[in-house]
Amino acid sequence: MKKMYKKIVLLFIVIISQNVYSQIVFNQTYQTNTVIENVWQTSDKGYIAGGYHQRWDNLINDWNYDHYILKTDSAGNIQWEKNYDYTKLDGMCIEGSIVRELDNGGYVYISCINCAQNPPDPLSKYLLLRLNNSGDTLWTKTYERPKRSMGQWVEPTMDGGFVMTGYAADYGTSADVYIVKADSMGKEKWNKTYQLYGEDQSSCVRQTSDGGYIVAAGSVLAYPDVRTWLLKLNSNGDTMWTKTFPWGMWNVNAYLDITPDNGFIVAVKDSDYYQVAFKTDSLGNLLWVNNFGQGNACITQTADSGFAVFGLNYFKEINQNGNIIFSKSDTLNPRFWQQTTDKGYITAKGNRLIKTDCETNFIFWDIINCPISSTSTNMADVDKETKIEIYPNPSGGIVNIKAKSMDRIEIYNFEGKLIMMRSEIKNQNRIDMKGQTSGLYFIRLIGTDYNVVRKLVIE
Repeated sequence: MKKMYKKIVLLFIVIISQNVYSQIVFNQTYQTNTVIENVWQTSDKGYIAGGYHQRWDNLINDWNYDHYILKTDSAGNIQWEKNYDYTKLDGMCIEGSIVRELDNGGYVYISCINCAQNPPDPLSKYLLLRLNNSGDTLWTKTYERPKRSMGQWVEPTMDGGFVMTGYAADYGTSADVYIVKADSMGKEKWNKTYQLYGEDQSSCVRQTSDGGYIVAAGSVLAYPDVRTWLLKLNSNGDTMWTKTFPWGMWNVNAYLDITPDNGFIVAVKDSDYYQVAFKTDSLGNLLWVNNFGQGNACITQTADSGFAVFGLNYFKEINQNGNIIFSKSDTLNPRFWQQTTDKGYITAKGNRLIKTDCETNFIFWDIINCPISSTSTNMADVDKETKIEIYPNPSGGIVNIKAKSMDRIEIYNFEGKLIMMRSEIKNQNRIDMKGQTSGLYFIRLIGTDYNVVRKLVIE
């Protein structure tokens, strides 16, 4: 038995000597009856997330859908969480909202009001919501045609304004892709409609380096005749080229990003619920395509110029040529995800945000030594800021823990069972573990702006 503990101690010393730091991971649940549709890391290393909230409204004797936006710190702790209510059917349209951080401070959010309504009810409209850093409303704008219109995506533009995409349709007729360009105060500069050959809908637009735009859209004439198409526009919204691909977008579900070679990476959820990702060059010519299996339409670029996808029971990393370089069984299956600066992933699933390490682990005793960049926020950075001290380590049973701004200390055994928690703490604490079995333990320290895990050996 002593030999085994010596090996554990030796392993612990090796870990320390290699300067191995765990990434911040968390699994946080937020407001009930909420669906988070997208989440992004912010400039302060926290996260901004948007979606919708449903509640029973006795005044209308029906469900009322509100817009929902959440801001957290780097450990997933709520900084603010707000619902925005304009009409009885705000936010009802699933996969119809995006929130983005702005370079000049605050956030912009798009969705719709009077969702999916048609005459004689009030028409649905694009809703653009401008917020300050605290989530307070600075202004709102709506955009409509003499048809119902549904906002799906907003992209900040180089001139400080916004470009929005979604779709518009007459009652009983097929929809068209509908794009609106606005200035920094939301004043409309132009709007245009684009048709392919049937029911046309768009859910993502990005500004390209030439000042124009690339749009991901879907088209269906009659199932199974479905298409995905890319639409390249100039700065005035005029069509430069279009490309179509023989798989279909399901329920306005697509994601698009611009790659370092000025090409495009696109993910769509096709009509058979499979997640299809494809890469094109700058002119929309197909370079590769991969059907990953059941999953949601999202793909994130990774720090090594590759890509990563989650799906039903899988996680895969792909290099820039479309070849799978890492794959594992994974049950997370989030709705939306992005890589973070520490090379982990922030994901959204229902009313939860889950921050993982680089291999999608989010239970802290599973996290690994993921490679990190010198500019990323990682545990080494946290250590420098908080000056965490745990000593002696290994310990005979009495452990001193020192760190600034601590809110809670949690201690877990080797099997991951919580054995001790202390919430009334000071910057320096004395923990008595003399009654615990010798072996390896995990100490979790939760503070104002950190959530870290350290290993402890009791001899």
